[in-house]
Amino acid sequence: MKKTVIAVVVIAALGAAVFTLTKSERHHMRPVITDAEQHNSQMNACVKSALERHPGAVMEVELEKEDGKLNFDVDIQGKDGKNWEIECDATSGQVTEDGEERG
Repeated sequence: MKKTVIAVVVIAALGAAVFTLTKSERHHMRPVITDAEQHNSQMNACVKSALERHPGAVMEVELEKEDGKLNFDVDIQGKDGKNWEIECDATSGQVTEDGEERG
C-alpha cells in the first residue's frame, strides 16, 4: 500500500513538472507583436474571412507559428451546428485550411 502511494505521488509530481515545462516553453516561443494595430487588423481580416465561410460564433482565435510562418487558427461554432477550424496566413490574410472539427 505504501509503495502504491509513493508511486502515485512520484507520477503526479513528474506530470506536474512536464506540464509546467511545456507551458513555460510554449509561452517563451510566443511571437513578439511589434505593431499591435497591424496585428489586430490582420487578425480581424482572418476572422472576417472565416465567418464568411462559416457564419456563426467565434469560439477561439489563436496565433500559431507553423513551419516558420504565423497563422491565425479560428474556431467557429457554425449556425449549421458544426464546429469549424479555419487557418489563415497572418501576413496575407489568405485562408490556408478550412475543415470541420472532429471530436
